[in-house]
Amino acid sequence: MPKPQQRPMRPPTPFERLADPEGRRRAADPRLTANGALRANRAAQFMPFAALTGYYELVRKQEITVEPKCELTEEKALELSHTLEGLKRGDLVRVTYYDTYGYRSRTGILDEVLPAFKFLKLKDIVIDFDDIQDIELRGRA
Repeated sequence: MPKPQQRPMRPPTPFERLADPEGRRRAADPRLTANGALRANRAAQFMPFAALTGYYELVRKQEITVEPKCELTEEKALELSHTLEGLKRGDLVRVTYYDTYGYRSRTGILDEVLPAFKFLKLKDIVIDFDDIQDIELRGRA
């Protein structure tokens, strides 16, 4: 079976050299569009125009329901105070505290209690005494 004849490649015109400085033949490269842009980047031109920047973020914030912060009773505050005094570095504790939108519970190893600054430090978070709802001692390390 005879080989199909290949046409000799003609040298690029000055315009083709200017439009294609790397010397690629766009028709031969399936990764490129007719104007030389990468096909993978072509979809970016069809992205929706964000005329309302920040609008959708604002709508999502409105969807979040904020749980109100409850005030502690005197008995509960006194109990928390005694619990805080008895804590030692390395204790495993479960702390229920008020965060931006509601109450959260976090279990962790106690790093330190700073009564002067009214902070309780776990390994990865600092909690203000005023935000603590409950402390449960899980064990000692």
